[in-house]
Amino acid sequence: MKILFVDDEEVIRDLFQEIFGSEYELVLAGTAEQGLTLAESETFDLIITDIRLPRMNGIEFITKLREKGVDTPFIVITGNQDIQISINALRLGAVDFFLKPFRMEAIRYSLLRFKNLFYAGKDLVDKRMFQVRESRQKFALLPRLGNLNQYVHLILKSLSHLPNLHSEDQLSLKVALYELIGNAIEHGCARINYHQKQELMFQENDYFSYVDKICESKEEWIKVEVDYDDTRVTVILEDGGDGFDPARVPDPVQDPNASQLSGRGIFLVRMNVDSLSYNDKGN
Repeated sequence: MKILFVDDEEVIRDLFQEIFGSEYELVLAGTAEQGLTLAESETFDLIITDIRLPRMNGIEFITKLREKGVDTPFIVITGNQDIQISINALRLGAVDFFLKPFRMEAIRYSLLRFKNLFYAGKDLVDKRMFQVRESRQKFALLPRLGNLNQYVHLILKSLSHLPNLHSEDQLSLKVALYELIGNAIEHGCARINYHQKQELMFQENDYFSYVDKICESKEEWIKVEVDYDDTRVTVILEDGGDGFDPARVPDPVQDPNASQLSGRGIFLVRMNVDSLSYNDKGN
């Protein structure tokens, strides 16, 4: 995966290169202007940018990219005092955000989750020649985090033909499905609560495999129903877990530090869909 990393602090750029340079193809920029030139001349799978940059800030940088037709997914780096700015970034299509001082484990986890998420759906058919007007599909997924990217791609594959579904809509659906199905696997099937996840992320070298081993010992499926017409997409997701209280999940607006590894998923989903609701079971 090719990543453009934009940060005006050289020490941060060097640290990011040292930690992730062997895992990803990285291009570093110290200003938004440099990032803009690079993003226009090269193709990236993901952009990570600091909010506070000299002359042109991160939001202005992404806005200019969008105006030029560059719709590369992006992650923003921000401070606690800029949380409202981060929310505006999410509305522009950010797929995640990190708070300074951030933990590299949190970034590594996010990059792993989204590593293959941005490759699907690039070869779209001409919508004027083929349109899906209405459909209902039901899917059953074995809970495996290792298959998460493929699950999301398969579910969204037919949606790419909808006449009114734009690229930003597809990205929003990808983010929402990735987070919700991931939660169903981790918390619904594996029964890992948010506190346990915080601990396991630092204890297990391969958290994904750890979760999948738990799920393999159970005979459970995750059910996903997708209803759509030419104006809206409705997704219903159900797992076999005991459920949870969404109100007790950390809210990054109210408690930024509590959501470094947990709670951000629900927040990201709410920022990417028109409505999100849970049943009495918290499902």
